[in-house]
Amino acid sequence: MQSSPLKIFTEHFIQTQLQLEKLYQQHHPAILFVKKGKGLMSMQINEIKLSENSVVLAESKTVFTIHSISEDFEARALTYRNDFIEKLGLKLNKLKVFKYFKTHIKESAHLPADEFDLLWAQINLLRDVLHNKIPLNYNEDVVEHLFSAFIYTLSSSLLKQEKLNKNKMTRQEDITFEFIKNVFENFKTERSLQFYADKQQLTIRHLSSVVKSVTKRTGNQIISEFVMNEAKILLSTTNEAIYKI
Repeated sequence: MQSSPLKIFTEHFIQTQLQLEKLYQQHHPAILFVKKGKGLMSMQINEIKLSENSVVLAESKTVFTIHSISEDFEARALTYRNDFIEKLGLKLNKLKVFKYFKTHIKESAHLPADEFDLLWAQINLLRDVLHNKIPLNYNEDVVEHLFSAFIYTLSSSLLKQEKLNKNKMTRQEDITFEFIKNVFENFKTERSLQFYADKQQLTIRHLSSVVKSVTKRTGNQIISEFVMNEAKILLSTTNEAIYKI
C-alpha cells in the first residue's frame, strides 16, 4: 500500500519522536515552519538557527540533526512526495520558483508576521482536512487545491524575500553555496574537486580559496562530511557489513 503523499507533523512529534543530537535522513522533501520559540539544528553541513516566523526547506535525502529546541517551541513540519507536487499542474513559473528555493535557501527564511500567519492558517486547515477533522466530499480534490494554494503563497513570500536579500549574498558566498548544492546532488558518485570546479567553470585553486574563506573548511573537508554523514545513516539503518558501506 502506497503511503500518503502529504503528511503534516506538529511540535509534539518533533519533541517526542526525534532525539536531540541524533543524525536523521528524511525520505521526502520537507518544509519546517516555526511559529514560536527557538531551536538549533544542522542540515547537511549548515547550522541553522530556528526562531519565530522562520521557514526551512529541505530536499529528500537531506541529513539533519536537532541540537536544541525551547520549551515554548511551536512548529509544523510538512513532508510530501515529489510526484504529488508534479501532478498538481501548478503554473510553470510558480513551480520553478518553488524548486529554486528548495535548493537555494541556505538558512531559515524569516517571513513577515502577516505572511507567516497566512501560511500557518493554510497548513493547519490542510492538516484538519488530511486528518478528517472537517468531513468533506471530494476530500482528495480539496487537499490538492489547498496544497496548490499553499505552494503559491509560499513561493510568493519566498520570492519577495529573495528580492529583498538579493544584494546580501556576495559573489564568494554564491560560489560556495552553489558548490555545496552540487556536492549534495553528486557526492555519492563524484568526490573530486575538479568535477565541482568544472561545474562552475572555475579553477580548483579559485574554488578552494573561495570555499575556505567562506566556510573555514576546505572543499575536500566538505565533501568528506557529506560522505561520512551518509555512512553514519547507513550504519544505523542497515544490516550490511561495515566494509560494504
